[in-house]
Amino acid sequence: MDFSLITVFAFILVIGILVFVHELGHFLTAKWTGMRADVFAIGMGPRMVGWNKFTGFSFGPLPKDLDLGAETDYRLCWFPIGGYVKIIGMIDESFDTEHMNEEPKPYEFRSKKNWQKAIVLLAGVTMNMLLALGVYWVMGMTIGDEVHNVRTVGYVESGSVAFEAGFQRGDLIERIDGKVPDSWEDVAASFMRIDADQHTIQVKRSDGTKDQLVVETGDVVRALSERRGLGIMPSGVETRLDAVMTLDPAGKAGLKAGDIVLAIDSTPIYSASQLPRIISARPNEKIVMHIKRADETMPIEVTIAGNGKIGVQPSDQFTIEPIQILYSPLQAFVWSAEKIERTISTIFASVTQVFRGNAEVKDSFGGPIMMMKMAGAAIQMGGKEFFGFMALISISLAVMNLLPMPGLDGGHLVIVAIESVIRRELPTKVKLRIQQVGVALLLMLMAFVIYVDIMR
Repeated sequence: MDFSLITVFAFILVIGILVFVHELGHFLTAKWTGMRADVFAIGMGPRMVGWNKFTGFSFGPLPKDLDLGAETDYRLCWFPIGGYVKIIGMIDESFDTEHMNEEPKPYEFRSKKNWQKAIVLLAGVTMNMLLALGVYWVMGMTIGDEVHNVRTVGYVESGSVAFEAGFQRGDLIERIDGKVPDSWEDVAASFMRIDADQHTIQVKRSDGTKDQLVVETGDVVRALSERRGLGIMPSGVETRLDAVMTLDPAGKAGLKAGDIVLAIDSTPIYSASQLPRIISARPNEKIVMHIKRADETMPIEVTIAGNGKIGVQPSDQFTIEPIQILYSPLQAFVWSAEKIERTISTIFASVTQVFRGNAEVKDSFGGPIMMMKMAGAAIQMGGKEFFGFMALISISLAVMNLLPMPGLDGGHLVIVAIESVIRRELPTKVKLRIQQVGVALLLMLMAFVIYVDIMR
């Protein structure tokens, strides 16, 4: 992976914003309910730099005898992953029990009512959800959707999921799971929904007959996890060469970036996925690529290298103009809420598919390395992709934090729920052991996802 400056910057920016918003939720509700928080930290580990009312702006750790009272030290820590708000009287990942041997003070977490504790614990994930909702809402009004008004199948790859389901070139997709798709983007999104066991598709054949096809969700998940795709493309798409390596066979033969590939020998080209499959099967052979350059059509003879490559980077490009859809404030709010609902459903469905054996762990989960790579790619693609990625990670962070696991907000909520039932506080030693186990599990989980990242 290329750890460029832009990639690292994008990752730190996304994580910094999401962590700040999350911890701000805890901090504001703690203050609102009368709790004291002596640390608001972005990052983990030792204090790098910070500000408080008593010492002002300072570098490094604070004096050990400094009593902040009701004030807070706002700090950046050395490791730019995560963050925390240290609320007095709460046993968290800091394992601080300094105040636990004394009578609870009115400003401590443990002295508050359980509903107040729950509000503080839920505030972080609530803020992450509100951030995602706000990002999508603004995007819906300013960027909206860019869709292509086509529902006719232009290409079906042999042996693919679409091929096995019975799709044919020329099929008009009339309904998917009972709903009429309004664009090819809608068709693709319907197939990507993995919270159902299968999809039922009604198609109208090119000869006028109708048929009903079934696509199994397990087949979709396996195809995507293996980076194969579904093997279906719409009509109105052409295959363009985005890049041509000058010193490779394609460059030497005279191919240029921007060329449209019409056919290879006598085989028409309907999708970019056809090129590597045809070319890799004929190493050291000569082929004739029929291409369109500007308004001219020409044949170009290319000798395929021994490794089955010619040195091109193809992509699929629509030949029809997209339709830009902008939403009113109310429509954008509904649109953003639906996107959040679909994202949450997909997260849980992905975990379910792993347990069912339809997807592998390494293809379904990622850690900081994968996030850094995705953040770098998103920021280079543009504002729409970057802010969309930020909203996606914000939702994922909220869902993860609600898991009933010690060390996470969900784990703390379980403790509050138990204390509500038994009507008394759990012993300090019990809470401390729970947090120690939780942090150990989180560290193991972090080590695992980093391992998955490296192996990927």
